[in-house]
Amino acid sequence: MKRLHRLPLPFVLLASATLAAPCWAQSDAGSPWYVGGSLGHYYTSNVFRSAAGENSDRLTSISLLGGVDQRLGRQRVYGNLRLNDTRYNDNSRLNNNGYDLGGGVNWETVGNLSGTLEYTRKRTLADFNSTTAVAPTTEKNLQTDQSATATARLGLPTLSSYSIEASWIHRARDYSLAIFDTQEYRQDAQSLGLLYNASSAWRFGVAGRYTKGKVPFNGFEYDRKDVDLTALWRATGSSSLNARISRSTSDSFSGVTGALNWDWRPGGRWSMSTQFSRDTGIETYYQGITNGVSDFNRVQTAVQTQFNYQLTGKLTAQLGAGYTRMNRHDDQFGTSYKDNTKQYSLGLAWQALRNVTVGCQYSHQSRDTSNVLYAYDAYTAGCYVQGMLR
Repeated sequence: MKRLHRLPLPFVLLASATLAAPCWAQSDAGSPWYVGGSLGHYYTSNVFRSAAGENSDRLTSISLLGGVDQRLGRQRVYGNLRLNDTRYNDNSRLNNNGYDLGGGVNWETVGNLSGTLEYTRKRTLADFNSTTAVAPTTEKNLQTDQSATATARLGLPTLSSYSIEASWIHRARDYSLAIFDTQEYRQDAQSLGLLYNASSAWRFGVAGRYTKGKVPFNGFEYDRKDVDLTALWRATGSSSLNARISRSTSDSFSGVTGALNWDWRPGGRWSMSTQFSRDTGIETYYQGITNGVSDFNRVQTAVQTQFNYQLTGKLTAQLGAGYTRMNRHDDQFGTSYKDNTKQYSLGLAWQALRNVTVGCQYSHQSRDTSNVLYAYDAYTAGCYVQGMLR
């Protein structure tokens, strides 16, 4: 079955650069908005992620940023936008404009009914070598992802020990290059469950979830059924652990899947965020794990962690690592293969001025597969400057 794609290393570095700077408006003296820009210059050793690896290039990216996060009575409205213009030195045909936008509303009634509405849309340059269903390419290919989410909850944790939660999620992917038509999808998921708020530190849940998807190009359809058991543990005011274990049944798989998110922010000089996933589908990608890929019908094991350490009052070191292991079978093309991906990154961010951050980063990614045509080794390194106004 088809799969989700890794983000190209330059985009991963650009996203990390944004996270390194204090860009969320509410974190700065309660200001509800921010605007800004960034400029980055990078060297990538293997633009097309080819086994030969002889296609290095330099690229420059200019971004405009903006966002808002505002309380309106019981409601919270938020949104952010990033516009990118990326230019390559030698491969000018890859020059592209991208964006990353998102927004939503956290709503609450006078009674015990609450929920969320959220929409995200992102356009990037797609990975050139990401699926054995399509031969590696050197052509420009823009990837567009979008997601819409709606949730409703009856019962507030502060008023009731139990609450009922229903959700709907729509996800879609499109490509500009015609040979990737078989990799596009439309997917909808609905879930209904019961939450138990045992205490201020513990919350447990059980839910039924049904997912149905389609490949528009050839009409291929797939579905998946899950029974989810969830737990949220706020161990301390600085640490939280969110876990899910599921009994999953798809067109060609029946077994146990799960996910784990751990955020540890003890204050002081350092913080850490870790994600772990054992899953069969798109959930790994939308969990925020970028170091691997996934099929709809095959289990993968993926882990990703990010560590930040404040060396001084203005200088922060960043360390990231990720590993994905999977065995996959493609139902559309009748092929089986192994695919293991490793990634690590290093970075330094210096808050030169109150609203100006300068940083440099290095990221390395390697892929080992049963088909050597799709194996590669690549790294990207560069520096950026980002400024914000609030």
